[in-house]
Amino acid sequence: MADAKEKRVELILQQLEQLPTLPAVVLRVLEVTGRQDASAKQVVDLIEADPALTVKILQLVHRADTGVRGEVNTVERAVVLLGFDTVRCAVLAISVFQALGRDPALPPGRFNREEFWRHSVAVACCAELLSEALAGVKLGIDPAEAFVCGLLHDIGKVALDVVLPKSYDRVIEATDLLRGNLADVERTVIGLDHMVVGKRLAERWQLPLAVRDCIWLHGQNPQALPGSVKNGRLVNLITLADTLVREQHLGYSGNYTFPSFKDVLIKATGASELILRQTQERLIQRIEGRTKTLGLGVASSGQIYVAALSQANQELARMSEQLAVKNRRLAMRAKFFDALAQFHGDLRPDAAPAIVLAAIGHTAVSALQLSPVAVFSRQPGEAYAEVLVIDSHGECTASCIADCLQEPNRPQPGDGPVLVLGDDMEWLVSSISPQLTGDRRHWMCLETEGTCIGGVVWGAGPGEAQRLSSQAQELMGLCSGWGLALRTAQIREESRTLAEQLAEANRQLLNAQNELLRGRTLASVGEMAAGAAHEMNNPLAVISGRSQLLAGQLSDPKLKQAAMTIAEQSHRLSGIITDLMEFAKPVPPRAVQTDLAELIDRALYEAKNLADPGLRRIEVTMGEVPAVLVDRDQVQAALVQVLHNALQATDERNGQIAIHAAYDSFSSRVVVNIADNGCGMDEETLRHAFDPFFSAMSAGRRRGLGLAKALRWVESSGGSIRLESRPQQGTRAMVLLPAVWPAATEGVAGEMRKQAEA
Repeated sequence: MADAKEKRVELILQQLEQLPTLPAVVLRVLEVTGRQDASAKQVVDLIEADPALTVKILQLVHRADTGVRGEVNTVERAVVLLGFDTVRCAVLAISVFQALGRDPALPPGRFNREEFWRHSVAVACCAELLSEALAGVKLGIDPAEAFVCGLLHDIGKVALDVVLPKSYDRVIEATDLLRGNLADVERTVIGLDHMVVGKRLAERWQLPLAVRDCIWLHGQNPQALPGSVKNGRLVNLITLADTLVREQHLGYSGNYTFPSFKDVLIKATGASELILRQTQERLIQRIEGRTKTLGLGVASSGQIYVAALSQANQELARMSEQLAVKNRRLAMRAKFFDALAQFHGDLRPDAAPAIVLAAIGHTAVSALQLSPVAVFSRQPGEAYAEVLVIDSHGECTASCIADCLQEPNRPQPGDGPVLVLGDDMEWLVSSISPQLTGDRRHWMCLETEGTCIGGVVWGAGPGEAQRLSSQAQELMGLCSGWGLALRTAQIREESRTLAEQLAEANRQLLNAQNELLRGRTLASVGEMAAGAAHEMNNPLAVISGRSQLLAGQLSDPKLKQAAMTIAEQSHRLSGIITDLMEFAKPVPPRAVQTDLAELIDRALYEAKNLADPGLRRIEVTMGEVPAVLVDRDQVQAALVQVLHNALQATDERNGQIAIHAAYDSFSSRVVVNIADNGCGMDEETLRHAFDPFFSAMSAGRRRGLGLAKALRWVESSGGSIRLESRPQQGTRAMVLLPAVWPAATEGVAGEMRKQAEA
């Protein structure tokens, strides 16, 4: 890219070689008139050698206000009347105008040549006046030299307009639009500025070194001038003159920026505020005379004042319009800023996504004059979105959860913040569209890290995106603020959900650990029971048989009773071993569809046979429950055990037992509640209620396997038992059993049969 740019610059500079050179006579006239010892005859001889130049000088005499009446027909008379300085400037101006004339075949360009030359003459006159005022200052500047430098200081602009007319039109257009520095735009569009072009042209024309330096370096800060420049004070004088002329809007320079170092220029040139004021007072009159002399049109001082005033008024009007536009822009930005500040101010630090959505909708209604609006929040990776509809008062009128069937399309570069709702958002439109106005749906995407996390949707007519296009930057800032707040709330909600899930996972892990420990305990009990059965059954059989034989042979009643007791206890010990085996290794369940009411009736009947119900009040209520899929015998035995515990825990006269069965459709299980008003259990007893061999009764009364076996039987059928109890307030046992699903009975039964067979 750098090589291509350098090549383009070289091609442009080469085109300068195609411009006409200044006639040799012009350079000789400049040389002679610049010497102190020059004579009028030398100047006259040079001018008379060029017929075209002779005609131009004679015409200038007639235009100039010399105070002489009648015709001036000789060059000698014209030179005497005009003076060396005027002749020198006139010869130079005439030659430059001819060399840099615009091709008449081209249409008029944006670069105003006539006004540009007026500006150049104004700078030349200003520089001349400043140098005259500074004549008494040490190292004074020749006024004639200052005039020439001022006249040609911007000659590079005309050269660029000649060699690159179309490109320079774009430069002028861009500068007028941006109201910026012309040289900056030139470097951007063309690749080099008019100062460099003017310097190259001055070198080709062999202009004096002082003129070249002023063309090349004018406009720079005095402190930035190269140390090798011999005419630095003259360069600073031209820069100061150019600044003063542009401040008074005299002519057209194409530049709209002013140097910030005017005070430095005044100090560097040795001028003062008084000199500047006097120069400005005399400037219009000096310009009027020189424009007549150089053939730039006859303009009175009043006309020059009017033109300058008109240009100043145009600039003031432009600045006023720009200021009004900026004020409107600032007011709009202030409105958005206030809306965003209020949005953040109204939100609590721990606001949930729904609260943030409501605040976004309220801000959209108030800041954008949209009503009603729908706002939605979509967690990344989730297949649903939370949607709220906000009315013109900022109130939520509807909310729903919409299935997000397709990933919303994010806006692409150049789309702007306002988009038309597409087919990818049909899942959202179907849920909220009837509640929005207009015949078209527009939306703004709220995104983070390249993912759409929500949006604001509203209804409007055609042209809605264009209506809001002037607020694109503000809308993007507003969307960024909304998106940040929404994503923060989503992350906070995710963290809260993860914390709850972690707590649930810890609870499940603890239950799993308890189940694992219980399983290991049961395995140990099973191994112990198997070993005990193997090692103890034969001795117990011998003891039982011999004690019975001995009891039949003894005649002493006491000894006979003792032998019978030995036989009974051996049978009891054998029963304990059998119960232990049944608990540790129960018979595999055979699940069948069972009527729950019948199962409860049989269990209650059997429990009453084990313990006299006395005067206890037993109440059974059945809701609409389906059949259960369980091992009938095992679950009945478990219910018998639970009911037997309830009978033993309640008072024989005032005891109450309530049995209620209901169906939980969510878990597809039947719940059998068995509540009593008995003595209840303390915390220690409740914690160990299902432990093998644990019993809250006095030693020797029971084996402590009842509830443990009941839980094993119910769990083997896919159910569970839960206990709730407080001392002296009774106990509630909840037996949960799997219900029969009408369409899946065979599948569940088959699965349980497979487990039983395994």
